[in-house]
Amino acid sequence: MKKISILLMGIFMFAACNDEKKEAGSKMVMSDLTTEQLKGDISSYEETPYKADSTGKMGDMDSCCISVSEYNADGNAVKNTSKDSKGVIKNESTFERYDNGMWKGVKTTKEGGKPESSMETQQDDKGQYTIARAFDSTGKPDVYYTGLTQNEEGQILTWKQYDKDSVFRQSGESKYDKNLQTGFTMKDSVGKVKFSSSNKYNDNGELTEENTSSTKKSEKTMMDTTTTSVTKYTYDAHDEMGNWIQRTKWDDKSKATAITKRTYTYRNMAVKK
Repeated sequence: MKKISILLMGIFMFAACNDEKKEAGSKMVMSDLTTEQLKGDISSYEETPYKADSTGKMGDMDSCCISVSEYNADGNAVKNTSKDSKGVIKNESTFERYDNGMWKGVKTTKEGGKPESSMETQQDDKGQYTIARAFDSTGKPDVYYTGLTQNEEGQILTWKQYDKDSVFRQSGESKYDKNLQTGFTMKDSVGKVKFSSSNKYNDNGELTEENTSSTKKSEKTMMDTTTTSVTKYTYDAHDEMGNWIQRTKWDDKSKATAITKRTYTYRNMAVKK
C-alpha cells in the first residue's frame, strides 16, 4: 500500500514551496516539480496507462484511469484529475496553498462533481505544520494527524493519526535522501509495523525499485500474515528536457505488468517527444 489515501499523500507530496528554494519561516523547501525530479517549466502532464505482455510489449490502453496533473508557475501542483478512456472524470483533487506557498489543503470530488473528501492543515508562525484534519464527503470530521515533523525541503517525516473521537490509530515515518523518499514505515496503535517500503533510484532520480511489506490479520485464522512484493521500473524514452515519457513496470519475476506514457505541456516552449 504505497498510497494510504489521496489526502495523506497530499501531505507527503505537496508540502513544498516553489521552484527555486525559498524560505518559509525557518525552513527551506522545494517545489513539487523539483521533488518529482521533473525539469523545465511544466504547466501539466498527462499519464496514460497501457497493458503489457510478458515481453514488455505495449498492449491496449487500460480503461481507467488517465491522470492529469496541473502545476502553477512556481512549480507546485494545483489540480489532479483522473478520467477513464472515454474522458469521464472519475475524481478531481484541487490543492490550496498558504501565502508562503506551503501546502494548505485539498478537496476531492468524485464522478459528477459530488464531494468525496477533504483535508486541511494548520501551521505555526515558523511555517511548521501543527495538525492536519480530514473530512468525509459531508464535511464531517473523519481523522486527524498530529506529531507532524518536516525536513529542510518541507517534506513530512513523521505523523500520528487519530480518529474523530481522538483514539490513536497509527503512525507513519518517512526517510529521505535529499528530496528522494528512500523508505516509509507505518505502525499500528501498539507500535507494531503494519506496512513498510524502501525505494531505489537511478542517477536521474527516477524510481527504479520499490520493495514493500504489509501485515494484516487473516479473517479465517485470525493470525497475522505478511505479504511482500518487489516492483521494478525501467524508463524507455525521454523528451528533449530529459523527462521520461514512457515507463515499464515489472514484477519480481521480471514480467512486465504495465506501461505508462506521459505527455508534458511546457510554458512558452515546444518540446519534441
